[in-house]
Amino acid sequence: MQDKTKGNPTNFKVGSNLSSLFEKAKEHNHLNALIKAQFPEQFKGLNLCFLGSQGITLLAKNSSIAFRAEKQKTNLLSLIKQIEGLTNIKSITIKVDKKNY
Repeated sequence: MQDKTKGNPTNFKVGSNLSSLFEKAKEHNHLNALIKAQFPEQFKGLNLCFLGSQGITLLAKNSSIAFRAEKQKTNLLSLIKQIEGLTNIKSITIKVDKKNY
């Protein structure tokens, strides 16, 4: 028997909860790509985890990247503020990805 709960994501009604969730996910992935492109090589292990109204949480691959990022938060904040759509960010939180341990 075929599973009818699965569907094509492009077929969802515009304005539905699931449709808005897909739109938020696409925006999140787009901003993450812009952030990764803006950061220097030493911070390539940082990913966008959460985006609030005035704060951003970045997830580090390991503790050494998180340590470097913590020491240079002001530089990272200035790089993030240069990205369109993130100019209102005032704080950065760095967390370590526990799945890698």
